[in-house]
Amino acid sequence: MKRIIAIVSCSLLLAALAGCATSSRQPSMKEARIQPEHLEPGDTAIITVEVADRFDIVQRVEGLVKEDRTITFKLRDDGITPDKKAGDNIWTIQVDVPFNAPPGDFEFEVMAYNSKGEAIVVHDENDEAAPLSISFKLVIEYPEEE
Repeated sequence: MKRIIAIVSCSLLLAALAGCATSSRQPSMKEARIQPEHLEPGDTAIITVEVADRFDIVQRVEGLVKEDRTITFKLRDDGITPDKKAGDNIWTIQVDVPFNAPPGDFEFEVMAYNSKGEAIVVHDENDEAAPLSISFKLVIEYPEEE
């Protein structure tokens, strides 16, 4: 009986350690933001996404406005303005809000891709597979008329 308990205990410990190793090996997106948060048509904004990627799996980061999936935005981590430092896993892009952009709340989704151009799949706390992505809200407002 003691041997069975010891085997089960070791199995549970190994399973827990394997889960920890898997989660620490997979990349993640820590933070995504846009500055300024509230935009008007014609404004320029900077979108920044911080990626945790110990093994350099993430090779490309792209974003899109979920309400209009026709245009993708390629973020950069090459040190060229507005990106501050090449290879620091802080991906950045400067965007101009079109003058004909409709007002409202929009969701901007950012996804990560590997060297083959495939969306990177990670496992969440429930061990469900999902693309490595993060979203944030952006607001476009028209200036108040005087």
